[in-house]
Amino acid sequence: MIQINETRREGLKEMTTNDLKGHGIQSLELGLDILKKIADQDKPLTITEIANLCGMSKSKLHRYLTSFCRCGFLAKQDDLRYSLGTELILLGLKTSEKLDVKEISGPYLTALRERLNETVALAIWGENGPFFLRWEESNRAVNLGIRAGSQVSVTRSAPGKLFAAYLPQSRTLELVKRELPNGELEQAAFYNEMEEVKRKGYAVTQGTLIPGISAISCPVFGQNGEIIAAITVVGLIDTLDVSENSETIPIIKEQCLSLSHSLGYQKKFSYV
Repeated sequence: MIQINETRREGLKEMTTNDLKGHGIQSLELGLDILKKIADQDKPLTITEIANLCGMSKSKLHRYLTSFCRCGFLAKQDDLRYSLGTELILLGLKTSEKLDVKEISGPYLTALRERLNETVALAIWGENGPFFLRWEESNRAVNLGIRAGSQVSVTRSAPGKLFAAYLPQSRTLELVKRELPNGELEQAAFYNEMEEVKRKGYAVTQGTLIPGISAISCPVFGQNGEIIAAITVVGLIDTLDVSENSETIPIIKEQCLSLSHSLGYQKKFSYV
C-alpha cells in the first residue's frame, strides 16, 4: 500500500518525523487507546472486559473510565457497562462534516498516478449520474477529451457501473432506463452484471466509452458504509491490464480502502 500523510483541513500542518519522535503525554495516548478499543467492540463493555482488551489492571483502568465519564466521552449504564458517550459521538460527527473527499483524495490520486503512470480520476454521483470531480493526467501523450466536471454514462463507464452496483437501485434506475431503452429484460441483465461488479469490488470497461481506452474503477466508502466516490484509472487498452489477474487492481483497491478510512469508514475489508 502507498503510505500517505495528508492535510485534512487548511491550516492543519502535517507532522514531521521529528514531531512524532518527540516527547508526548503517555497517559493521554494510553487513554485514547482505551477509547479506540471500546469503540471497536460496537457494544457496551464491563470493566473486566475492557481491562482484558487493554491488558491493564482494573484499578488503573477505573481512573481513566471515571475521567472519560465525567467529560462525556464515555457513558456508564445502569448495569455498570461502558459505552461511547454523547460528547465523543458529537465530536466524531463534527469531524465527519468537515471531511471533503475532493480535498482529501488529492494525495491518493497523485500517488497512484506516479506509481502506475496512468491517468487517475475521482468521480462522484450527481443528479444526472456520475461525473469527474478531479482528473490527474499521466505522463503519456494521450488526450482523452475528458476533464474535471465531465459527466459520463452510467451503463458504459467504469465509475457509472460501480455506482450502479453499490447505490440503491432506486437512485440509478431512471438513468439506466434512459440509456437502455429496449425494455426490462435489458435493464435486468445490466443489474445482474452489477451484482458481479459488487462481488469483485471493481468495474472495468474496454473501449465502450472511448475507443481504444480501458478503465478500472474501485469504490470509496464514507462513514456510514455507503459509496461516496470512485477512483478510476484510465489508460490505453494495450497498456492497462483489466483482467482478473491484473496487478493494477489490488493497488487501486488498497488506495480506495485507505482513502475510505480517512473519511471515517471503519471496516477493515471492503471487498468481499
